[in-house]
Amino acid sequence: MPAPWILSRRCLIQGAVYAAAATACGCRPLHAPRSSGRVVPLPLSAVRLTPSLYLDAVEANREYLHRLEPDRLLHNYRQQAGLPPKAAPYGGWEQETIAGHSLGHYLSACTLMHAQTGDAECHSRAHYIVGELDACQRAHGDGYVAGFTRRTETGAVEPGRRVFEEVALGDIRAARFYLNGCWAPFYNWHKLMAGLRDAELHCGSAGALEIAAGIAGFIERALAPLDGVQMQAVLATEFGGMSEVLAELHVRTGERRWLALAERFHHHAVLDPLMGGTRRTRAPARQYADTESHRARLPA
Repeated sequence: MPAPWILSRRCLIQGAVYAAAATACGCRPLHAPRSSGRVVPLPLSAVRLTPSLYLDAVEANREYLHRLEPDRLLHNYRQQAGLPPKAAPYGGWEQETIAGHSLGHYLSACTLMHAQTGDAECHSRAHYIVGELDACQRAHGDGYVAGFTRRTETGAVEPGRRVFEEVALGDIRAARFYLNGCWAPFYNWHKLMAGLRDAELHCGSAGALEIAAGIAGFIERALAPLDGVQMQAVLATEFGGMSEVLAELHVRTGERRWLALAERFHHHAVLDPLMGGTRRTRAPARQYADTESHRARLPA
């Protein structure tokens, strides 16, 4: 029986060198594709791994996803919506003000695992999470749904929505990765909305995009009173991948308003130099003013 072929690091590097050399000499790859028009990727469901180290990695990932408990990841979401949590929260970051982003990662992971393997358990969990998020959003009544919290200057922990109630009034306390005492709320929402997008794409969850649109609507209303300068102050903290997920929401729903909202997340200090072919060498002092606790006001 022939020994299994194993790709070593040396073979991989050698192959890359040979390919680069062939390109430099003007050699064209054999069977070069000659397609015209739009290129569409193969769906994950069209590919299945044969026994290999890669399949072993997928199976280890599947086992880990099955061990996690959705209700523990949903703890903060239900609590902030005024609904009784069904399980205790996890520790680590789920005990910090950034709590909630893990659920978005998990939702994406379950939907992608189902797409890769047809795993029924991950499919069921994805639909369960979407249903729970729908219940939380309905309890809030205004599109809001999140698991993050915020910490006041006295150390008290408050619901995350208070951050955006303050921001809407022009009270913007921007520090590196912290907005009004909350650790990376937009990063958090980006992960959740990406998970909802994946649930619709890979698991056919029709209500997932409606929840994402509800979140986008809440964000739209909270940011509507801000002028350009104030919006840039908000973006100086962080904004995750909000532009990407809002643009994708526009594509999926056809709603132009989500593209307009995505454009509000254009961070001039970072993106304008890149678009001009240069890079910013030093961050403005005001933009990243911070304290050891990461919750200081910007200087006047």
